[in-house]
Amino acid sequence: MSEEKFWIEELRTQRKHKSFYYVLQKGRMRYLAAFFILIFAMLLSRLFYIQVLMQDQYSQKAVQQRMITIPLELNRGEIFDRNLIPFTDREVRKVIIAYPAYIHDKEAAAEAITKACDLKLEEVINKLGSTFDTQEFISKDNSNDQLLLIESGRIKGVIAVEKKIRYSEDGVARHVIGYVRKSDKTGQMGLEKSMNSFLKGGGADSIVAVVDSRKSIIPGLGFRKVDATEQGEGYNIKLTLDFHIQSIVEEVLKRNNINGAVVIMDVKTGEILSMASYPDYDQNDLTKHMSSSGTELINKSIWQFDFGSLFKTVVAAAALESNAIDLNEKYLCEGSIEVGNKMIKCSTHKTHENRLIDIHEAFALSCNTTFVKVGMAVGSDKILEMAKKLGFGEKQCHMLLEEKAGYLPTSQEDGIGNISIGQGKIQVTPIQVANMMAIIANSGIAHEARLVDELVNADGVTVKKMEKAIPRVVLSYSTVTQLKKMLAEVTKTGTGRQANMDAYGGSSGKTSSAETGIKSGEIVHGWFAGYLPNNSPKYAISVFVYNGQSGGKAAAPVFKEIATEIMEKYKR
Repeated sequence: MSEEKFWIEELRTQRKHKSFYYVLQKGRMRYLAAFFILIFAMLLSRLFYIQVLMQDQYSQKAVQQRMITIPLELNRGEIFDRNLIPFTDREVRKVIIAYPAYIHDKEAAAEAITKACDLKLEEVINKLGSTFDTQEFISKDNSNDQLLLIESGRIKGVIAVEKKIRYSEDGVARHVIGYVRKSDKTGQMGLEKSMNSFLKGGGADSIVAVVDSRKSIIPGLGFRKVDATEQGEGYNIKLTLDFHIQSIVEEVLKRNNINGAVVIMDVKTGEILSMASYPDYDQNDLTKHMSSSGTELINKSIWQFDFGSLFKTVVAAAALESNAIDLNEKYLCEGSIEVGNKMIKCSTHKTHENRLIDIHEAFALSCNTTFVKVGMAVGSDKILEMAKKLGFGEKQCHMLLEEKAGYLPTSQEDGIGNISIGQGKIQVTPIQVANMMAIIANSGIAHEARLVDELVNADGVTVKKMEKAIPRVVLSYSTVTQLKKMLAEVTKTGTGRQANMDAYGGSSGKTSSAETGIKSGEIVHGWFAGYLPNNSPKYAISVFVYNGQSGGKAAAPVFKEIATEIMEKYKR
């Protein structure tokens, strides 16, 4: 091959190779371009999805990052009386809600809240400095200058809203209702505690507010009320208490400044119509009671105290049931009697000095020496057995976790002398005493003491009826007949004349002055318990007066005052 042909052939070969690499390179560029176009299309699609399709959802999330939720009111069931009159959630008021973390000027906020709610400045400042996320203050009225200032949004971190008030300032039955703890909204006392599982709901109404980057609540932007779902609401509770009777009892205790308790039961059913303890307490401000030396937070209606001569009712019942005594037998009281190494005095000796009396008169005049003799004839074991049959030594209501069982000593613990007159270690509760009187008034038939009647819905329709225990026959007819005569005589000629209710069909009962041993014996509790009217008993009432000194002088007049108002003002 000539040189010329060689180079021509070489040139052709190189051209072929160049053409192949060109085509290959051109193909790669196309794939690369397609890849970048695909990536760009995906980015555009994602951007369209975020900015157009998901705009509302992402905007809402962004706003929620700057939102605070302020609880408005507990989503708890309400508590009603037997006629569906509410004990809780009785009024709607303007409430100032402070969110301490979002308050810029706490002094200014405290001053405004103080004037709007008529509170002490120091008290408000302390609350704003607490560890709680929110603090609530109830306005003194629904319109005042400071309230308008807060509603305008000019005080950062503080708002004013309308809400239901769980506990009103003039609320009644506070010891029965109890209260909830603010931190976790759970019941801490009374029915709020024992019935918490029924009352509590799944949520709460709330206010949602938008805040700016400086944690300032932005007025007018995003303020809205969020209602709890209906499925989250708690059950309403209908009690056996009567709102009107409860109000009468509490007003009498307050008017007479009685440190004590009153329990009223329906004789025929065992239903508790009133349960009151005084002094009362403020359910909206518990802090002032926590450091108090008083007993405001104690429900004395279910607390145990020394008993005294009212226990002679138990002794008489045991004597009559066991036929241990002759009703016609006469006793001579010499002013005192020695039992073992203990001398027991009769405080009413002057009323029957130097004459013989039978058990009826001894009961009416509360003669200690006679009842020691009766007790010795009956024996400690039978007396204590009768006390248990009448409900002493065990809880009666079971709906209030704070209830005490009282205490009955054994015959080895306490002598027959103390047991016969209710002194020594015997302790009882006012509800147990009312229950005993209800049994006697109801011809010896015992009903379970009932406080909660049923669960109802928002329309008052029954959801669940609380089960009733089967009534029990505790005392024979003949025993009840004699006991009724004794109890009636107490208010006519005996130590309970100040509880006489002849104008309303008569009353029956027994006084008691219980020595406690507290302060070297200076503290003596006063009791009176009974029922009325005699011809057809409706109400069994026990009255306890802490350190009343005398049941006849301190407790019997309270019984009469309460019973008179019930009979005159409210007919059941």
